[in-house]
Amino acid sequence: MTKRGIYIYICPNRKELKLDNKRARIKDYIGRKYVSMQKDCTDCRLKDKCLRKEDTKRRYLVIPIEKYDERNFSKEMVNKIDTEEGRQIYSKRMEIVEPVFANIRVQKRLDRFTLRGKIKVNIQWLLYCIVHNIGKIACYGMQSA
Repeated sequence: MTKRGIYIYICPNRKELKLDNKRARIKDYIGRKYVSMQKDCTDCRLKDKCLRKEDTKRRYLVIPIEKYDERNFSKEMVNKIDTEEGRQIYSKRMEIVEPVFANIRVQKRLDRFTLRGKIKVNIQWLLYCIVHNIGKIACYGMQSA
């Protein structure tokens, strides 16, 4: 059964499982994760048959979407860095990018984001970047910016 293009799953006790995560990584695959409400499972008469362990509080269901292949990212990066040109480019990162991250983390004290959601986190990150750039302009003038 579907609702707005997303599948709906029903537990054996006829309760709906809610979509919890559209792209959850479980071992070697990526899937959609559905969960039941904890109150539905607490008083359920089918709890013993439905839940795998006694101390589990709710029903989880992961539907595989695609195979997760870690080598796509790690191996590609290793292959890039292993070339002579890649080593030269990556060594420049220590001079150009890393001091900015260090300054924002240590001097501006952004160890973690205080907001939730990609949009809000992105806005918070951009504000810290603006503060960093304003600090550079204040110290060194317009020639470094």
